[in-house]
Amino acid sequence: MLGTVAGVTAGAVAGVTMKYTYDKYIHEQQMHKKLKSISGRVLKRGPSPVAVKSVYPDRQTFSHNLKSPIWVEFDAPIDSSTITKDTVIVRSSVSKEPIEGVLDAGNRILMFRPYGKYPVENGRAKISITLIGTDTGAGAITDIKGVLLDGDQDGKAGGDFEYKFSIMK
Repeated sequence: MLGTVAGVTAGAVAGVTMKYTYDKYIHEQQMHKKLKSISGRVLKRGPSPVAVKSVYPDRQTFSHNLKSPIWVEFDAPIDSSTITKDTVIVRSSVSKEPIEGVLDAGNRILMFRPYGKYPVENGRAKISITLIGTDTGAGAITDIKGVLLDGDQDGKAGGDFEYKFSIMK
């Protein structure tokens, strides 16, 4: 009887050991698959697209200067050669034509200054600036690596950025 008890005990220990080893192996395989899929996603995602970080004038503090410049700050360096009258469009709510002006772009900053006063009606208007991030033939704003602007701020390259504010005399 002592041999039977020892045999049952040894079998139970062997069974528990085998179960533990099997569970550990399965757990390690699952972790390996998870890590592989996570690293695969990170590698497939590519670089984060450049996005607009801030705009001046902000919607609350715009000056009453009808010739005030618009400043746009990006969260990463941009390719300043992609800043053109076709990729940066400024309009007034009282005119259908884009507003002509000087565009000046640095590493992370874009400045637009109108040649004249912004068109207003009854001393006020809504001004919009649109930054083109979707290349439809006329070009688009890109970062220094050629990745399109994330204009709609969804984390993916592409999409146009539009910003509106009010001015008044």
